[in-house]
Formats: sequence, C-alpha cells, structure tokens
Amino acid sequence: MGAVSLLLFALTFFSTRPSTRYMSLLLIAVGLYFMWAYQVPMSGWIKASIYNASLISLLLTVPLLSSILYFEPYQQHLSSFVVKYVSSPFRFYAVVSAILTLLASLINLASFHFVHQLFRPLAKQYPEKLFNSALIRGFLPNTLWSPSYISVAFISQYVNLSWLALAPLGISLAAAGAPLLLGLGWLEYGRSSISAPVQDPNPTPGFESSRKSLGKLVFQTVVLIILIVALEQYTKKSAMVIVPLVSLIGPLLLALAYGRSEAYLAQARDFLQHRLPLITNEIVLFTAIGFFGYALGISEIPQYIPLLINQLGLDTPQLLLPILVFSIGLFSTIGIHPMITIAALATSLPPGSVPLSPLQMAGAYLAGYMLYTVLSPFSAANLLLGSLAQQSPVTVGLKENGGFAVLYAVLCIGIILVCF
Repeated sequence: MGAVSLLLFALTFFSTRPSTRYMSLLLIAVGLYFMWAYQVPMSGWIKASIYNASLISLLLTVPLLSSILYFEPYQQHLSSFVVKYVSSPFRFYAVVSAILTLLASLINLASFHFVHQLFRPLAKQYPEKLFNSALIRGFLPNTLWSPSYISVAFISQYVNLSWLALAPLGISLAAAGAPLLLGLGWLEYGRSSISAPVQDPNPTPGFESSRKSLGKLVFQTVVLIILIVALEQYTKKSAMVIVPLVSLIGPLLLALAYGRSEAYLAQARDFLQHRLPLITNEIVLFTAIGFFGYALGISEIPQYIPLLINQLGLDTPQLLLPILVFSIGLFSTIGIHPMITIAALATSLPPGSVPLSPLQMAGAYLAGYMLYTVLSPFSAANLLLGSLAQQSPVTVGLKENGGFAVLYAVLCIGIILVCF
C-alpha cells in the first residue's frame, strides 16, 4: 500500500487546491530539514514517506460501504417512517439526527448526501437552521469512536492504542452527546409546532414494509461494525488494516447474499468516476503530514515541549487537557488541519512526558478533532453541508452550531478527567 500511496501522491499533487499544495510543501520542507540534519538512513526515509499509507487506504475504501444504502429503496422507507412519527419540529430534528448518526457510524460523509436528499422536501416546512443543525450534530458523535473514521484511525496510530483500547472512551464520549443534542434541540425547537401534518411529497410503501426494510439496514450496519471489531480482536491487526478489507469485501458479500450485485457494481463505478477525484486533497495532505510527523519525531524538539509545559505551570491534567482540546479546534479555524496539530502534539508529548495517560491524550485529540469538524470553515463536513444547503461553511458550522460544539467539548473534557 505504501507504493500505491506514493504513486497517488505524485499523480494527484497538481490537481489539489493551492492551499493544500502550499501546506503540503511546507510540511515536506520542514520534514526534509529534520531528516537531513539528523542523517536519517534510507530505511527511515522510506518509512517517513509511507507513514500514513494505511490512512490513505482508509480514505480510498470506506466510501464503498455506502453501497449498502442502494440494495433496497431505503429512501422511500425512511420517508414512510418519518411521516408516521414526525409531528413537530423537535421530532423532525431528533429523527434526522438519529438517522444521520446511525448511517454516518459506518459510511461517514456519504451519509450527508443521502439524508439531505431524503429529507430536503420535508425540511422546507422548518427553519433552515433546524435541518442543518440536525445533520451536523448527528454526525459529530461518530468522529469520537467509529473505526471507519480517519480521525479515530489517525489518533489511535499516533498514541499507539488499538481501536479496542480506544473504544470505551470514544463510545462514552459519543453517548454523552445524545442528551446534549436532544436537550439543546428541545430548548431551540421544543416549543414550536407545525400547522399541518407532515406530508411526504413522494408515495411511500406501507409502514410495516418500511419497518422491516429499516430493520434490515440497521442489521447490515451493525453486522459490518461487529465484523470490524471481531476481526481486529481475532487477527490482532490494526483497525486501519481491517476496515479497508471489510469496506471492500463486506458490501460485496451482502450484495451477493441479497442478490444486489448490480447495485454494488454501479456504486463502485460511481465512486471511481465521481467521488475518488474529490479526495485528492486528503491524499496529498495526509502523505505530507505522515512525512512531517515521522521527521519531527526523530528530532530533538519533542524533548523540549514537556519542559516548556512544566515551566509555564501547565503540567496538571485540569489545565493541560483543555489546552490540547481547544488548541486543535482554534488552530483549525485559521486553516491548520487538525491532523497537523495532532501529529505535532503526539510526537512532542510521548507517554510519560506529561501528567496524562495515553488514553486521556487520545480523548483530548478526539475532542479537538470534533471541535474542528464544526468550527473550521475548511472541514470536510462543513464544506459538504454548506454545498448541499447552498450556504457558507461558516454559517452551517461555526455560526449555527459553534456553541453546541464548544459545550460538547467541555462535556468531553469533564468525562475524560473524571472517568478515564
């Protein structure tokens, strides 16, 4: 996979955004200086060049998981479900968030397009902010635990923890977001009502048929996640190895089992032709971050950061943890990708150098990445949702949901300090 990632880097470099090229060149230039200054042998140069190759494989394969959404007419069935149960803005907010959370746990950003397309006609009865908030807030918990997410895979690699070791913390932080999501949603929309029942603009199947179809979708999602966890436990391989394999093979096996091989092949072609070109920026940036992170790790800089923290009097968990979380989020608002910040922090703060356990460090990085997802106008979630809603990424992210993200980050910090 290392050779493939380098080939993709070379082929896609000049098709990326200028800002991505400049940032990647800067990271590579700094890495080159460290590699040259510390006379790293050839084996080190090779390792640095392919350090994030497993993340690239995750980027390339996880989108294939979304093919399971097209094995059945799930959009019609979900519409029928919503018509049955939604009778107020708050219920619409809660149902959209719940469905987005379920789907995004496996198929990541692909869930935005599917759910937005599904509920857009119904959402016209409600404030635009309600629909946007339900989508972005429903997405956030998965950035803290799902094995198919780049954030989780990247952080587990840099803190040297398996996904199984990270899972109790991540799932706890994700679960804690549910009452916050519903509570804040109730304060915002709980007293509102709609003047007429929700009308589905498209004819839908019977409710019993919809219930069975949705049960099948939930079953498929749970089976694929359990398969990832079981294979990691059985093979002792990293989730970054297991998830790409499951992403390639799992949907294909389900398609064959349900007689939906044509739907699978159609989605695979769509991915290669249309969606793959959209992730060239991430391929180039993640390759550069890996080179930079490895080079920084062999330099002397990591020796001085813990000393600086100690001299500034920040060497207590109650001070250091919030600083780590909010520094990742705030730096991302000015265009510094959180993985750059996390790679620098994780390399400069090895286990034992600060009064935080590896699990607490991982929690801080996860919470900081969650903040980036909402606060940064450059996050993939904000860019995608802004495009779908025809609004600026700043509006759908920071303006409409920045307060929620900050409250969620504070909640995460409290849980990490008290429970882990």
